[in-house]
Parts: sequence; structure tokens; C-alpha cells
Amino acid sequence: MLLKDCRFCAIDLETTGLDPRKDEIIAFAAIPMRGSRIAVHEGCYTLVRPKKYKLEAMKFHGLSRNDLEGAPSFEEVAPEILKALDGIIVGHSVEYDQEFLKAHFKRIGTRLKSEYLDIVVIEQWLGRECGKKDPDFSLFSHFSLNGIMSRYGLKESYRHNAMADAFCAAQIFQMQMRRLADFGVDSLWSLKQVVRSCTYSTW
Repeated sequence: MLLKDCRFCAIDLETTGLDPRKDEIIAFAAIPMRGSRIAVHEGCYTLVRPKKYKLEAMKFHGLSRNDLEGAPSFEEVAPEILKALDGIIVGHSVEYDQEFLKAHFKRIGTRLKSEYLDIVVIEQWLGRECGKKDPDFSLFSHFSLNGIMSRYGLKESYRHNAMADAFCAAQIFQMQMRRLADFGVDSLWSLKQVVRSCTYSTW
């Protein structure tokens, strides 16, 4: 299947911590993509009320206990989230988001099956294929969301908001697909080969 005919879904989460075994999702965002079109108007965003709130995490996500008190629980919003996860999931360090989603769905008796694609892996491959000579290119900061946004000329607006970060990931992925096409990568099969050739393959 050609990439222009594929369905993708850019996602981002905010969580109470970094451990999917014990921490919780407190915000979810998904923006569908139909090939080269970002369907922002079809995006899904919801806050999720956690069972336990961690005040120390607020410095990262900015969501207070009051913000989340009236939000639905994960069980209540799970059908909406499941419906929004339509197509191949795309995101920044998306394996982290995927592990949280899998753990949360498992707790309510649902097995989450999906393919996912990390824009970091694609950026690593593009850097390698373009013969990037910068010795600092391999540094973590160059593959942070801010680092990749800067490389593509995207301005940072309101980071660490799930919807804003999902939209940034969608924009980056669209630009990456155009660059991939220059290397003849224009089908789902060839994109899978790209991902598998990288050290941190998610496919």
C-alpha cells in the first residue's frame, strides 16, 4: 500500500509519571492523518481523572488536581480513545505512549493491538542516509521533540499539552514522508524496511 493511501494517527499522552505499571494517563490526544492530509478537525482530546494525583508531575504537564476532578475515568473514556486509535499510530518516542495505553486497556480487559511508528527512528534514518556530518547529531537533544521541531523550522508554541504535541508530531511526520519519498520510500512496505534497519525498531 502506498503511504498516501494509508491511515495514520498522531498521538500524545500526559501521565502522572514514567512507569506504565503504576502511573496513570491524565490526558490523551489523537489527530488522524489520511496520507498527506492532517485531519485536525477530527482530532480527539480528553482529560482523564487519575485514581492518584502526583503533585510533582504538575511541573511537566501543568494539569492541577482541580483540572482533573471533573474529568472522566479511563474506563469511561476508553471507548472514545479506542475509536480514535485508527490506523498506524505515530508519535515522538511513541513506544512510551503505547506501553501506557496497553497497560490501561489491559486493566479493563481489553487487548490493544496496533502498529506504531516513531518519528525519532525515521529522523535517525534520514540523518544516516543524508550523511549527516555533525558530530552532535547523535546527541539525545537532537532527537527531542523540540530538537526535531527546530530542524524542520516549526515554532514551539505550547509544549507539554497533549493536543499541541500530537499536532507537532503529525506535522513532522508529514515532512518526513516528503523527505522519505526522495529516497524512494513511498509505500508501507518500504517504510517498514526503514524502521527495521534502525537500532530502535518499533516494527
